[in-house]
Amino acid sequence: MHKRNALIALIMTACLMTMPIAMADSSEDIPTNATNTGVHDTLVDALVQADLVSTLQGDGPFTVFAPTDQAFADAGIDLSTFDTDEEIAVLTDILLYHVYTAGAVYAADVTDGLTVAMANGDDASFTVTDGTVMIGDATVTTADVMASNGVIHVIDKVLMPPADLVDIAAVAMSTGMHDSLVAALVKADLVSTVQGDGPFTVFAPTDQAFTNAGIDLDSFTTDEEIAALTNILLYHVYSGAVNAADVTDGLAVQMVNGDYAQFTVTEGTVMIEDATVTAADVMASNGVIHVIDKVLMPPAPYTGVGICYNSATHMIAAGASMEECGAYMYVENYSMNGQEFTGCYNTVSHSLTDTTQAICESYMWTPPVDIATTAMSTGIHTSLVAALSASELVATLQGDGPFTVFAPTDQAFADAGIDLAAFTTDEDIATLTDILLYHVYSGAVNAADVTDGLTVAMVNGDDASFTVTDGTVMVGDATVVLADVPASNGVIHVIDKVLMPPADEPVVPEGCDFVIGLTDDGMAFDNTDLSIAVGETVCWIWNDAAMAHNVAQIREEGDTTRDVAGEYSGAAATNVDYRITFDEDETFYYICEPHAGMGMDGKVVVGTGISETSTTVVDSDDNTPGFTAGIAAIALISALVVAGSRRR
Repeated sequence: MHKRNALIALIMTACLMTMPIAMADSSEDIPTNATNTGVHDTLVDALVQADLVSTLQGDGPFTVFAPTDQAFADAGIDLSTFDTDEEIAVLTDILLYHVYTAGAVYAADVTDGLTVAMANGDDASFTVTDGTVMIGDATVTTADVMASNGVIHVIDKVLMPPADLVDIAAVAMSTGMHDSLVAALVKADLVSTVQGDGPFTVFAPTDQAFTNAGIDLDSFTTDEEIAALTNILLYHVYSGAVNAADVTDGLAVQMVNGDYAQFTVTEGTVMIEDATVTAADVMASNGVIHVIDKVLMPPAPYTGVGICYNSATHMIAAGASMEECGAYMYVENYSMNGQEFTGCYNTVSHSLTDTTQAICESYMWTPPVDIATTAMSTGIHTSLVAALSASELVATLQGDGPFTVFAPTDQAFADAGIDLAAFTTDEDIATLTDILLYHVYSGAVNAADVTDGLTVAMVNGDDASFTVTDGTVMVGDATVVLADVPASNGVIHVIDKVLMPPADEPVVPEGCDFVIGLTDDGMAFDNTDLSIAVGETVCWIWNDAAMAHNVAQIREEGDTTRDVAGEYSGAAATNVDYRITFDEDETFYYICEPHAGMGMDGKVVVGTGISETSTTVVDSDDNTPGFTAGIAAIALISALVVAGSRRR
């Protein structure tokens, strides 16, 4: 008996659940089907009252989410209270928020997270969990009820359109905890600003935050005080809509007052400076509000050693003083020297720049940044920065320092013919690194500290010398065209040439006082006129030469045949190490035998260059036959004796 009663109850429940589908007629329109379900009387009455029956009898196709009578009762909607035009408009908006006009959508077509625009213009979002479809917070209890002009989905709640957003000022006025903020906005005449198009992001301190900050709005009376209040308030406004999820740890942004504010994000908690966001993403028609627990105070103006930074271009006005940095103003049709000018005018330097108002008004005096970052921001050191990157020296010049960097301009690199693309091998990069480090001194030296004749060791190990003439400083052959650009880790001096490190002194092998090698083309000795002292040793050395060479003594300059009794390195070879120690004054002439006809020769002048054994023959009318020949024979014998006595 009990089993029979349970079965009957189950069947009745099933029948009740499927009744709207059973009674639906796919040949009838949506309002007619709703009239016949027995559970949508309130919906039908509402459609009649809002004059929407004919709309939903149209061709469609429509998708209607139909709240039951119970859903209307749960929502506390009493149709008898909708009698004015304004109230009927509200009812119409609610009903059209249940209608999708872009086609018939079946439950199986709905995906989790889908968002569509309903007939009233507002968006509705869907969730799908284990086959159950929800629209907003309403559950579809019966899906896919077919009609001649669309499909009906029965839902258990009345969908309420999202409230129309109001502007930021109106939102602040309605929270009940931002009365001080609103009063401050009124006093600073900023209400209309935060009612503008935006979008803005406003960090809104609570009334308690104003109290904790000890801010008494009654004390802001003078123009100067109102300006200070305005600056404080605008430090809470960012131009652009930023949700909390978009904020990253360490992010720094420029607020509307021109100062920067930094964020920290810790385990999902967002802070701006020392204020915590206690309620995020309060939406407004012209932006977003984040409620914070402290009043943000703009940083005090920086007056120390600094740089003139443009927050719009992220460049610096190199060499500009703090006074000049604060003197930029945008002018339109400004008359100067009989001409009209529109652009950026500096009232201190009287310079004119053709740029936009936004850029002109974005100069600020800020603490200096590191040398590498400063170079990136000058606009005239692109090649230097690229070279530092290629040599992996950026991090070095971002280090503690202090450093003094002599920074060649882009034009200086171009004039030097330096093509950074040509530095590809490890050896090339080592050469580039050596060049760059020859521009760096370890320590901060201002131009006024440089004296004429000063020589210092640069970071690459080579010495650089300075000259100072009438206040103009030169390092090597480069002129300092802009001095004392401050950086957080040193100082930069802009120069007009690339400094080239001095060539390394050749390494002289042990036992040699001088070394003679070959020229790059291998067709000449690299020192063809050498002067030495008596007792010094000259070494002729080359290795792996492209052609074979030797050293052969000749009797006199111009000879192309070696003196068989003279010095001789042997047959021509690609590897030669031949050494002679000269013990007396003389001039030693030599050739390379295979290339003597091509002028491959040289000489070594030892001491005075005149041998003590030299004999001068004087012609005389009284010469007797055979006298000259005898003297010549004696000279020849003497030369042979001298040559034989020369030590190798």
